[in-house]
Amino acid sequence: MKTNLCFLVWLSVSLFLGLGTVMAQNADSIMAKSTQWFDASRGWSLDFKVTVYYANSPEVATQQGSLLVGDKNRFRLTIPGIVFYSDGTTVWQWNKDQKQVLIKLVEDLSSTLHPSELLFKYLNCKATAVKKDIWQGKSIYVLTLDPSKYGKQFKAMEVWLAAADYSPVRLSTTDSMDNQSWYDISKLKRQQKIADAEFLYKSVKGVGEIDMR
Repeated sequence: MKTNLCFLVWLSVSLFLGLGTVMAQNADSIMAKSTQWFDASRGWSLDFKVTVYYANSPEVATQQGSLLVGDKNRFRLTIPGIVFYSDGTTVWQWNKDQKQVLIKLVEDLSSTLHPSELLFKYLNCKATAVKKDIWQGKSIYVLTLDPSKYGKQFKAMEVWLAAADYSPVRLSTTDSMDNQSWYDISKLKRQQKIADAEFLYKSVKGVGEIDMR
């Protein structure tokens, strides 16, 4: 009887460890397919909503916008009152309410503000676990990520991928202060060709321009 019990314990532990290995392999495979989804295109467009839940505070901050991303650091980021344009070298920050445009070099743009941080953040991380779930009536993969790639910036990260094509629909980050941010992504589309003009600011009458390059 004791021998049978020991065997059952050993079998249970073996199955658990084996399941962990399978889950890790499955998570890696899913992440690889998500990377392939992006590699199949030269650009992307999407709408997003960021919700920040502050630790030890009832305050919740939200921000909505749209994003067009091309190759070679080109992008157009639109949030209420402000539009950022980048042709890969220069960044134009159009503050509509102030009727003012700030002109900077793209290399001077903080990485925390760069759109690639929103769209590709999770691709830099290793997936450690995966589970399948339903969100808004559709099947998704929920992947737990190892955030060590970002040093002490994040304590935890998670990405939700559409089961249909492995594209991202949600991203969650928890920073070192335990503030949690949720990025909801919608209308994500791959773009094979985007006109250069989409990434250039065109001077508007009555809007001042300040060149800070």
